[in-house]
Amino acid sequence: MTTISQDILKDRRQFFIDKVKAPIMKALIILANRYPEPTRENVKDPYALAWIDIWDKFFEMEDNPGRLPLFKAIRKVMICEPGHDPYYRDRELVILELLFEAVLEGKVKPRSLDHPQDCWKVDPNKRGLGYKFMLNCFYHPEFREKMKEELNASK
Repeated sequence: MTTISQDILKDRRQFFIDKVKAPIMKALIILANRYPEPTRENVKDPYALAWIDIWDKFFEMEDNPGRLPLFKAIRKVMICEPGHDPYYRDRELVILELLFEAVLEGKVKPRSLDHPQDCWKVDPNKRGLGYKFMLNCFYHPEFREKMKEELNASK
């Protein structure tokens, strides 16, 4: 059985680059650029303001001019849509909660040393609190159990 990774990265690599990824990127960029540019001045929702800060930090690290328009388009959608519509904000929060649960359960491991490998402005081994949190969850089963117990108690 062929895995998705093998199919996309090996078997049909050029097809995915030319016929899937490039058109998706182009369409996303064109459509997302119809949104206004979210700034600290024109955004009032605290959730959206947090995402502005997160994306600002990300852009301090990212260094791929070829992908900058894509990331800026994703940023606009991620800030503008949930920033004005609780329907999307609530669903985005559910996805984040599910991601945190997966981290706490050790299903998601921290990024590898020296990653990202390229197109990155800072030392890829510079680690923040998020990395330390993920590292604790992944390598310390007792930490994961304690966090799961606290999660269950709060439900």
